[in-house]
Amino acid sequence: MSPIVHRCSNVVFSLVLCIPLAAVAEDTSTTQGATASNQASERSNEDHEICSALQRDLEDAERIRAGQLNVQCRNGLVTLSGTVESLLDKRLASRIAKRTRGVQAVLNQILVQTSERSDDAIRDDVSQALLVNNSVEKPSIALHVQSGKVAMTGKVDSLAEKRIAETVVSGVPGVTEVKNQLTVRLSSDRTDREMRDEIAALMVHSVYLDDVDVDVQVKDHVAILNGTVHSAEQKDHLERVAEIWGIASVEMESVKINPDATDGTKRSERYAKVSDQGISDALKRSFRADPVVFKQSDQISVDVQSGTVILSGTVATLPIKRAAEQLAYDVVGVRRVSNELTVQWPDHAPDDAEIISTLQQSLARSPYLKRTQLRVHCHAAHVSLYGLVDTEQQKSMAQWLAENIPGVVHVNNALTVEQPWEEKADDEIKNDLERKLKFVFFDKSNDVNVSIENGVAILRGQVDTWRQWQAAMDLAIEAGARHPHNLIQVRYHDPHGASRIYVPE
Repeated sequence: MSPIVHRCSNVVFSLVLCIPLAAVAEDTSTTQGATASNQASERSNEDHEICSALQRDLEDAERIRAGQLNVQCRNGLVTLSGTVESLLDKRLASRIAKRTRGVQAVLNQILVQTSERSDDAIRDDVSQALLVNNSVEKPSIALHVQSGKVAMTGKVDSLAEKRIAETVVSGVPGVTEVKNQLTVRLSSDRTDREMRDEIAALMVHSVYLDDVDVDVQVKDHVAILNGTVHSAEQKDHLERVAEIWGIASVEMESVKINPDATDGTKRSERYAKVSDQGISDALKRSFRADPVVFKQSDQISVDVQSGTVILSGTVATLPIKRAAEQLAYDVVGVRRVSNELTVQWPDHAPDDAEIISTLQQSLARSPYLKRTQLRVHCHAAHVSLYGLVDTEQQKSMAQWLAENIPGVVHVNNALTVEQPWEEKADDEIKNDLERKLKFVFFDKSNDVNVSIENGVAILRGQVDTWRQWQAAMDLAIEAGARHPHNLIQVRYHDPHGASRIYVPE
């Protein structure tokens, strides 16, 4: 017998009461059903918007042929499928998906096209790429290659170095998959408390995490994170910050994603507390934690004056110099970086001919530069790159490869981007840029207005930080605009010693 019938069985007049009671129950059930239906409908609409925005962003990516990719989304879980030419393209598709508002996780089922290269040739190139790359200590990594699939085993000094090794291998032509079985050798004598304090401080001073509040605990060299971030991309960055020397693994199960959680409060508090001494301490901490810089962190002097960081000293490689500068820009409160570091090879440096040969081989291995004809000059370890490339990404890739060649102390990148601006209607540019601002640049504390005139994007409004200011510019270019005029005001910083606006000539 149902509770309603049982309640009405003893007293006759209660039958009268049963009618409205049953009606109320029925109304409640109907209301609950309608609410659930509305929630399901809203979730379905959100999934559709995510799919649509992501598909368009993949189409805007120069390196990816988005017509060969399929995007599905259910309850914020994005599934990517289709084919791409290289493993780096597959990884790029994941990054684009993870930056999209509302995405909780990404299942990447994209297949990488197989090449005609033999496994032996792939193995040789992978070994050479690991040997040449300055960011990876010369570890004893065992490689097994079968049908383009690379398995790595061995020991490295940190989780960050393990991640870098995988990225390096992913860039070798013919590699379709990387199984990273590298383990971290726990040679650190630091206590769990010391590592916890270091990770917590790195998070608080990171410009990428300046408005999140995440708790960190460390137990038996395992970092356990708990809190809320705004995107899957930010969750990935949080994990990388925790991958310091001495940490064997990072547990992220308790980190939730909520794009509506931000209100700017934490960011405002952290910028209000910025001091030159605090910036200096945070940057030195970042140097000690970084897998590229930490080996020579004691050789780098840091001076901070009104938010301007001056780096001086001598380092052994160009990647260390570049990484130190980027780490400085990533610290909350930094306005400008003057990189006065000099590069001096500690032992016998490779001669110019050896540098040219090594760089030419590295350029030939890159899946993004295999169709280009580049000239490499080198004098006194100063490399110059000449020739034509199709995209800015190719130019940047060539620069990165040159900087990672042992012995190189400077790179003059004279490559010309040949691809002209593709004409696009103003309305189309505006719609694409506003979509990107909504799904990628979605911080509530930002107010950016867009107008397009003859293909030129004019950006107005306010953002909190210079990183966001630059991100708006990048999205304008990605949307197909040319020569963006950035008139956006920055709340928490004075201008970088120059005009507050950016209008290219």
